[in-house]
Amino acid sequence: MLVAAFIGMAGLLSGQQNILSLGLGGSRIDRQDLIFSPFVQSGTSASHFDLRWERKGSRFVQFAGIRYSGFSASRFNAFQYTTKPDAAVKTTLPHAFTFVKLEYGLGKTWQSGRFTFSGGGVLENNVQALNYQYGESSFFGYFMAFSLSPRLDITWPAGKNGRLNAEISFPLLSWVARSPYLVNDDEFIKNASSHSGLRTFAELASDGKLQFPDQLQQLNAGLGYSRQLGARWTAGLHYGFQFVRHTDPLTLLSYQHDLRIQIGRRF
Repeated sequence: MLVAAFIGMAGLLSGQQNILSLGLGGSRIDRQDLIFSPFVQSGTSASHFDLRWERKGSRFVQFAGIRYSGFSASRFNAFQYTTKPDAAVKTTLPHAFTFVKLEYGLGKTWQSGRFTFSGGGVLENNVQALNYQYGESSFFGYFMAFSLSPRLDITWPAGKNGRLNAEISFPLLSWVARSPYLVNDDEFIKNASSHSGLRTFAELASDGKLQFPDQLQQLNAGLGYSRQLGARWTAGLHYGFQFVRHTDPLTLLSYQHDLRIQIGRRF
């Protein structure tokens, strides 16, 4: 219903300008999930991808995007161990985290001096698949947050053909699904029993709860610089930050930093 309302409001856009941008770069993750371990799992990755579409009008802006980050994270360096009774020598593997974010938003724009503001709402869909490796044992975990968030965006000129942009959003209402306290409990096994990825995803998501900022605190912020290259192309650099804190059933803390090169085209 919210998506339908946003799309309907998009008809208010006039003098439309469409921008498609691609971002490639690296990320850093520092994550502590007490369901799996008391240790902070850290990793750096060059596997960061961002695709974004934006439509700007004289009064409103509409956008949609998908973001992917893949991490190999660990608390300790890899080491060898010996299994029993076969006495095989093996090497530990890092944990593997896959983060995907989908977002869709609509905002109203206004001018104040050299600054252009855009304020509105965004649907943020944050899905994290977690594979924890502990020698001969491994565990699958997940975190999903489907949120409705207010968002503020500020743009101002920087030099003759450049501009700076800053944005911030935080959820006020979220549907959150997360690994249970026992990691693989009866409900999890039941949800995964179909061996169908899409059906398992739907079953895990349906076990979530409606939550507010007292249980889920999430902050998304960014700062970027872009420069006009001719009539249609832009190029720039963007830094993104995401903080997540969730307390049910045990505390999760996550800090993610992204740095990417952004190429855009107007059409």
